[in-house]
Amino acid sequence: MYGDDEIDPHRAHSQQTDSSQQALYDSIDPFSETRQAVEPWGEPATGTADSDESESEDNARPESQSSSAQHQTSIPAQTQTAPQLPVLRFTVGQMVDRSKRTPGFTFEVMTTIPSYKGRKYTGVERNQIEFERLEAHLRTTYPECLVPTLGPGTTTSKYVPDYQNDRLVVLLLQQWLNRVSVHPILRQDYELRQFVEAPFAFNPALTSSSAVGGSALSIAPQQGSGFFSWGKPKQRVVRSANPSEFDQQLETTADNLDAFQKNLSEARRWHGRQARTRARLAIDLKDVGTKLVSVGVIEHNSGLGRSVKRLGKCFLHVGACAQTQSNLEGSRAIAVQDMYTVACDNVQKTLSNRQLIFTEHQVSERQLERKRQSVAVLRASTTISPDQVQETLAEFNVAKTDADSKRQRAERVDKVLAADLQAFEANREGDFRALFSALGRDQLHIERQVLGEFKAVLDFVRHANDSSSSSTTTLSSTQAQFAK
Repeated sequence: MYGDDEIDPHRAHSQQTDSSQQALYDSIDPFSETRQAVEPWGEPATGTADSDESESEDNARPESQSSSAQHQTSIPAQTQTAPQLPVLRFTVGQMVDRSKRTPGFTFEVMTTIPSYKGRKYTGVERNQIEFERLEAHLRTTYPECLVPTLGPGTTTSKYVPDYQNDRLVVLLLQQWLNRVSVHPILRQDYELRQFVEAPFAFNPALTSSSAVGGSALSIAPQQGSGFFSWGKPKQRVVRSANPSEFDQQLETTADNLDAFQKNLSEARRWHGRQARTRARLAIDLKDVGTKLVSVGVIEHNSGLGRSVKRLGKCFLHVGACAQTQSNLEGSRAIAVQDMYTVACDNVQKTLSNRQLIFTEHQVSERQLERKRQSVAVLRASTTISPDQVQETLAEFNVAKTDADSKRQRAERVDKVLAADLQAFEANREGDFRALFSALGRDQLHIERQVLGEFKAVLDFVRHANDSSSSSTTTLSSTQAQFAK
């Protein structure tokens, strides 16, 4: 037959995903020209982590990536410098305690980002609620970014063994951390560093602006957790009266994802029905096999009894194969489909946020202009007290800071959104290709097992018939000799 690990519906492809995601952000860096002007995090980031490079714990800086050399071909040799790209790498260990209502996970972190206090963190433990808080914080603080969709913290499929459910949850969590850690904006977040370094529970302020030097949009965080409990609020992209070429591309993307989401939801429903039907088929096949073995045991004809028992064992094995097929169809496939159903909603929200970012930028500029006029009036007046002047100047400085941060966000939103949408499409294609490849490969392996079982039964029956025929011939010849 086959072992439990021989057919694995959750076969990881993280290394290929990490390298493709890394190469994608290296090739479409939206901050290469205006990074110094628009990023408010202090020391600017010059790239993303390379998932394939090796390093020791004490190595504070990784080697430069090959993609950096491609951008240096047009630079004179005397001015070429090897940029030191900071590393941020998460490695999820295992689920801590599945018996708890909220599962926890342990993971390790290796980084060379200067803002982190250490270079390697081991034994970090966080539960699913804290991961959801981090995701909600990232969505609220960076509305211009397409934050990856967090996977389920638990799975409730009764057709899949618990250890495979846990393996699926860990795989999806590792994938989410990988994609956050290579994002050139999200990886620099202050609360992400607190998520790693906080000694106790992680509980960020969702409206905190200290991490980005500006205010966040008034967007409700994503609610719900678990395999099938995500909320699905509908957000439509506002159509522009005079759309630019990029606006038309975004509208086309929104329409395509809307159609994809509707068809994916329908496919997911029928996929779940297929898994449930095959699980019932597996039970029926095992019942048939058990009954046939019982018939073979009580059969007085030894040859026929052996054949019936062998056929019963074949049905038992085929039932086990059908159960494995049900596991394949009811675990990772449904989880990926559910995740991308939610991810399409998140893309629609992000596209709507773009219009809101531009609107808030215009409002902040008008408020700043009013504050500037108020300061000019106060300076021209001779009857205003100094305290009132100081208060007005303080309000002007606050308005100026807010307007600057929203102007920076408005300036970078199109570049960030274009890069994130390209990364999203690459991840979507890669995830479904990996899913279909693993599903097809494992289904083919199972079908070969089923054909092998029936072929073995056929050979056994033929051999039994040949043995029975030879025994009958021998018995007939013996009786003929006695008759003579």
